[in-house]
Amino acid sequence: MKIALNVLQQGPLSDGPEWWSLLDNAGVDVIGLPDSPALVRELYVVAALCAEHTSRSRIMTSVTNPSSRDPSVTAASLLSLEEIAPGRIAFGIGTGDSALWGVGLRPATVAQLRDYIVAVKALLAGEEAHYQGRKFRVQWSDLPVGADIPVIVPVSGPKVLRMACEVSDGMLLSMGFGPHNVEYVLGLVEEGCEAAGRDPADLELWWNSEIVFGDSVEAALSQGMGANTEWLTMGTLEGKQIPEHLKQALLQFNADTHNLGSEYQDESRQQALIARARELGLYEWLLARAPGLWGRPEDVARRLHELEAQGMDRWMFYVGRSERDRMNQLRLICEGVMPLLDIA
Repeated sequence: MKIALNVLQQGPLSDGPEWWSLLDNAGVDVIGLPDSPALVRELYVVAALCAEHTSRSRIMTSVTNPSSRDPSVTAASLLSLEEIAPGRIAFGIGTGDSALWGVGLRPATVAQLRDYIVAVKALLAGEEAHYQGRKFRVQWSDLPVGADIPVIVPVSGPKVLRMACEVSDGMLLSMGFGPHNVEYVLGLVEEGCEAAGRDPADLELWWNSEIVFGDSVEAALSQGMGANTEWLTMGTLEGKQIPEHLKQALLQFNADTHNLGSEYQDESRQQALIARARELGLYEWLLARAPGLWGRPEDVARRLHELEAQGMDRWMFYVGRSERDRMNQLRLICEGVMPLLDIA
């Protein structure tokens, strides 16, 4: 079992070292750092500080986008981080979430994302990049060629998944966790890799979700469903296993997701979403798609062992719903759940 934690830090930078040290010492494999300038501190500044306060965890941009920075800027940032923490840097990149809509910009297209990834990978390898009609390369005199910086792409639909099979080193999968969802997703990965001439085993497949703690499973469910839905209505709704009769309700359910205040700063949002899901007739369907990571640490660990037996052995958990409770959430995972797992 491998565990990654994607930590949304809205407080001061001085809070970071205590959190990062906790994760690093607990054996967390990946520390994810978000890129959302209107919401949190600057990604690469935070990543550099995180690298200096950790010694074993991989540090991943989780996630950046193709619109905020030129590929040359991103490549230089990643290579600089590689100098600070050799072998511990990963490049998570998607079409763009709150970093873009939070400032009134639109996400990139899948084609734009693909071109950007190809350009950055070329620069990291010391090769010439071809991007938007330009040709350029990193011309550092001491370029650390051969830096092992994997590219991880968040995936919520078939189109991005197929592209990720072609050019990425792994995926953050947010397409449902019920048995029928998992079978569907793994089938798409096999098809995409076959078309790209790749072995699916060469890709890191991270299941991207969250944990809802409580004194019991029932108590946890009253606090949150543990089912991330905003990805389902990004771009098209097609190919995401959404029943036709629920599509309009899901659009209505996600109507305010592109609002920084409600999405990231409303402490009562999860309870409001439970009520909304019930009202719109989505509640049972959303629970069936959730991974079932609810309850006490021992409940969560037991469920993770069940999922691991199904081959789902890499998990990234989002830790960001409540600023005031974030350290407690991290401790419950690192000191409550992880000691009960077989961490590789």
